[in-house]
Amino acid sequence: MSIDAEYCRISRDKRGAAEGVETQQAENADTAGELGLAIAESYVDNDLSAFSGVERPAYERLLADIAAGKVGTLIIWHANRLHRSNDEVNAFIKLARAHRLRLYSTTKGAFCNLGKASGRKELRDDTSEAEYESEHRGERVAIARKRQARQGVYGGGVRPYGWGVDTGRVRSVCVNPKVPPMERVWEDQPVLDMTRHNTEEAGEIRRWASELLSGVSIAHLLRELAARKVATVAMTDGRSLRKNGKPVTHGGWNSRTVKQILTHPRTSGHVVYWGEIVKRNAYAPVLDDDIRLALISLFSDPSRKTSPGNTPKWLGSLIYECGVCADGTTMTVRYDPRGNPTYRCRAKGHCCWPARPADRYVENVIVARLSRPDVVDLIPREQDVDVTALRDELLVLDGRKRDAAQRFALGRIDGGQLDTITATADQRIAEIRAELSSATAESPLSEFAASQDAQQTWEDLSLGRKREIVRQLFTIRLAPIGRGHRYSHDLIQMRRRTPTTTAASAA
Repeated sequence: MSIDAEYCRISRDKRGAAEGVETQQAENADTAGELGLAIAESYVDNDLSAFSGVERPAYERLLADIAAGKVGTLIIWHANRLHRSNDEVNAFIKLARAHRLRLYSTTKGAFCNLGKASGRKELRDDTSEAEYESEHRGERVAIARKRQARQGVYGGGVRPYGWGVDTGRVRSVCVNPKVPPMERVWEDQPVLDMTRHNTEEAGEIRRWASELLSGVSIAHLLRELAARKVATVAMTDGRSLRKNGKPVTHGGWNSRTVKQILTHPRTSGHVVYWGEIVKRNAYAPVLDDDIRLALISLFSDPSRKTSPGNTPKWLGSLIYECGVCADGTTMTVRYDPRGNPTYRCRAKGHCCWPARPADRYVENVIVARLSRPDVVDLIPREQDVDVTALRDELLVLDGRKRDAAQRFALGRIDGGQLDTITATADQRIAEIRAELSSATAESPLSEFAASQDAQQTWEDLSLGRKREIVRQLFTIRLAPIGRGHRYSHDLIQMRRRTPTTTAASAA
């Protein structure tokens, strides 16, 4: 035996009180009484849109019950509560006619005669109007969001790393919005000013930029972040992470996230809407635009070396040279039978040197050099280069290459012409990348320009930056110790590199 039922839905229920659904149910109950019907089942989807494509559990259950012949009469408040998509309404009409469902609209005060073309047209028309209203509202919201962005107003979402200062105000937020209304929990959360820097996080961003532009690899940077236990936004804000609907643990920092933060226009104070900068200099920048653009060039440079293997943990790994091979072959640290870390030739495993004493001696020599008054002579002078103009030229050259390829495909130029255009563009691209690298690179020695304590400054540096200083200042070769002989510092050959871009000699 079939029953009388109702379907109710409300798209947005920010307060979680289900007030809109209750209003529909009250009016449907009045209507059922007037018709002499008794609503035996209520199918309710609260805070779910019929237009967004999100699954509606109650609606799906309703369709299953109609198909099973359980529902004879369905009362709805309006057609736009049932559907907001023409694709859905056509499937519903076919199902309803097959099972002789009677459909009553409370707002219209009449049955929709789905057995006649006029009744089906009326339901489709009401649904089309609802679909139009949803699309139109979406366009209005998009325009409003873009206008907000142009005005520099934060549009919501996950807090960007480096931004957000507590205003002292709070707002009530539901921490479990998907549970039934009576089970929902509300908490007061601080209201943040998203136009101002989070001082600690902004300092981290600047530190990352300085490290990377001084030659430190991103692998070393990530290792340092893990060692210092720098928290991500999710960790700081106590957000729970989910993947495929299941909770996952915080994985910490990764190269993709670091690159996104450093190169995002917001880091330079610009406002972005759908990937487009709609307002420049809306906020105080964390990084100057030239630095951000330099990082973009750094990350996009195809010649930039990336290490697929383990990140070096020692000062001289892959830097110190083997004194036996004497051909530039570098050394790595391995452990001897007693568990002591030892530098050995990468190629043949000979020329063993205790790692800790070797690194300690090299550090002492470097700190002594950096303690001299003329340390500023080791730091390259800044070059006056228009980074933005060079990047714009890169885009133009890339466009020329694509245009040439299209013209070749259309037969407008031959293969020789394509090769000439490509080779010329590639040569200039290489020159620009070299200019950008030279102009925007930060010397790993910059910390020592105003340092009053070279030893302390050295100790405060990350391992990655220390390694870059070693590379810049010296060529270091470890001569063989020999069997039965104690190591001697005289066997550590440190030859000063001849600077090519510095203002004076390192000597």
